[in-house]
Amino acid sequence: MIDITLVYIRDLLNQHFKNHFSISDNKVVLSNLVESDGSFAKEVDDKVVFFLLGFEEESSLKNTNSRGGSIANGSFSDKHPPLYLNLNLFFCANFRNQNYTEGLHYLSFIISYFQQHKTLVPINSLGLSKRVQKLSFELCKLDYDQLSHIWSSIGSKLLPSALYKVGIVVFDESPITKITPVITRSEEDRN
Repeated sequence: MIDITLVYIRDLLNQHFKNHFSISDNKVVLSNLVESDGSFAKEVDDKVVFFLLGFEEESSLKNTNSRGGSIANGSFSDKHPPLYLNLNLFFCANFRNQNYTEGLHYLSFIISYFQQHKTLVPINSLGLSKRVQKLSFELCKLDYDQLSHIWSSIGSKLLPSALYKVGIVVFDESPITKITPVITRSEEDRN
């Protein structure tokens, strides 16, 4: 589900860039800035790079009840409750030298887009998987210490960036573990 969500966001932003700026190449890439060996990632120059910084469970929707609801014959199904996640996505304008202002322009466009489209649902978002119930976008504020820590962890120098909390990705694919039939009165009890 995380991969489906991030690929959708990448493709959505690239399509809007192409439509708005009349460009043919993709300006948004889903990638690390720095590889695990410390080298810089390939093909991220002059791109807005975004990646999953982390995720957390949405505690307000946490439900320990495993009763899944009724099924066709009126019985009840038991399954593990769904897991609701918020994703922290980090968008970085990786544009150098004379292209620096172009990177700021693209990053501004992303911020503006998510300001105008704070919530995406499959019914009004072409290409969004039906498995994704809803995506909401919230710009997060970071102080300089937090930014410094993030960039040190990434292993890169400071770039213009924005952190978004994207909720809610739902994991609800656990199998039914038990079916409990409905107890009904027998004919003898009715008489």
